[in-house]
Amino acid sequence: TVPCTPHELPVEQWDPNGVYACLANSTKHVSLPVWHPDGFRYTIELAAIVAGGYEALRKRPLISAIASVFSPLMMDDMYTNIQLMAVDYGIPLIPTTAPICGATAPITLAGGILLANVEALEGVILSQLAKPGAPVLYADAISVADPMSLSAAPGAAEMGLINAAGAQMAQYYKIPIYSTSGMTDAKIPDIQAGYEKALSSLIVALSGANYIHDAVGLLGFGTTVCYEQYVIDDEINGMIMRIVRGIDVNEDALAADLIKSIGPRGAFCNLKHTVKHLRTELFIPRVSDREPTRDVWLAKGGKDTREIARERVKKILQSHKPAPIPADIDKQIRESMPNIVYKDSN
Repeated sequence: TVPCTPHELPVEQWDPNGVYACLANSTKHVSLPVWHPDGFRYTIELAAIVAGGYEALRKRPLISAIASVFSPLMMDDMYTNIQLMAVDYGIPLIPTTAPICGATAPITLAGGILLANVEALEGVILSQLAKPGAPVLYADAISVADPMSLSAAPGAAEMGLINAAGAQMAQYYKIPIYSTSGMTDAKIPDIQAGYEKALSSLIVALSGANYIHDAVGLLGFGTTVCYEQYVIDDEINGMIMRIVRGIDVNEDALAADLIKSIGPRGAFCNLKHTVKHLRTELFIPRVSDREPTRDVWLAKGGKDTREIARERVKKILQSHKPAPIPADIDKQIRESMPNIVYKDSN
């Protein structure tokens, strides 16, 4: 998902410039929170140029459109037209609903889940009425209100529960889901950010959600992007994906004959079986401290997670080589789309 919005530009330029920044630095698919109909048209044109034409874009969409459904139970003209535009051009649609239990949805979790389900199906049904078979996701970003302020509290324990329920509803309808977890109310990469992110992401991932957004790099209810938090979240999510993968049970993994051959008081650290499975069976952290004692940790600098993450960020920024848009295609974009002001890594 496009992580930042270029608010220094006119609103109709937010969408194409945000997507251009992503396409100019990554080969991954880009999900776009759409802000303006004209901006979305420009973005589709941009994606078509990069893809090699509109038909090529239909066959392999480089972007998907996040277009909001407003709680409770409202689809406004602008976003409804944006959804229909996405369907018309074959852009995968993510008609996101984001009710807040206690504010724009019932305070009871079951009531909020029911409302979110109805709203999520609104966009799905609209897309299929417009064009049967159009690519669309069940999109749920439900949250809860803080009882003291009524503002959304994305780090609340209930966030994991209700978004896990959304994932189960999507599975009931057999539709892929755009889910939410890994958010936090914390303003810096601290202990609060760690436990809020890890708890919600783990339960939502285990529930079967197959597209989880807002889970990387964001702080303060998504109002801040933090490089160190990207690195820490990569660690958290790597551990979660290892848990989701589960335990392989087969003859080689059980290693019964190996256990028998080694026998009492034996060791397994120097065996071919260990070398074979070492890098695939266990998650190998890049940020977490695993020094055996506090003395060893102190001797190596006594760095906390945020310090280690900051050092890793510096190394990545110094050594990373992005995959830019080819120069000839970038030239075509510049000539035909003067509203693209972002400069790529070339």
